Amino acid sequence: MRPTRILAALALSSIALVPLLAQHPMVSQAGLIAVVENHKGAVLRYIDAAPDSMLGFRPTKGVRNYAEQIEHAAGSDAFIVQLAITGSSKGIPPMGDSAVYLHNKAALKKYAAAAMDYTIARLKTVTDAQLLEVIKSQGKTMPRARALMELLDHFPWTLGQVVPYLRLNGVTPPEYSPF
Repeated sequence: MRPTRILAALALSSIALVPLLAQHPMVSQAGLIAVVENHKGAVLRYIDAAPDSMLGFRPTKGVRNYAEQIEHAAGSDAFIVQLAITGSSKGIPPMGDSAVYLHNKAALKKYAAAAMDYTIARLKTVTDAQLLEVIKSQGKTMPRARALMELLDHFPWTLGQVVPYLRLNGVTPPEYSPF
């Protein structure tokens, strides 16, 4: 077979796999846990990088301040995992007092670590078989694995939004890697 025909056959077979992979994403419990462990390390580095005086900083009106954005990044992982596993956001334990952790760097770090640890603990309760179960999440029907893939999208997007906050305060953001 000619190389061009081989490439064409591979391209067509790849196209045929796309709908199958969309229905049954190749996500595992171990893979999701590794992602959240990476999230935890990243959020703690970003908290460490900011001076205490920056927690209340917001670059413009109408956006979260630094501490609120960190809270959103970490707390959303707990929310996403709880919703995908139980179908409800009820049952997420308090990770701290927002009147304290939004104004205290050590408390914010403790909150973020607790949110990530909760997410990891919840992921440990889901088997790979349960990841293939079809659920309803945020008004849509999908495999549980797809609902949990939101962890891969939301966290880096949300944490990445604090990069300008840091730069506007003369702080070089920590390096971020998805691995």
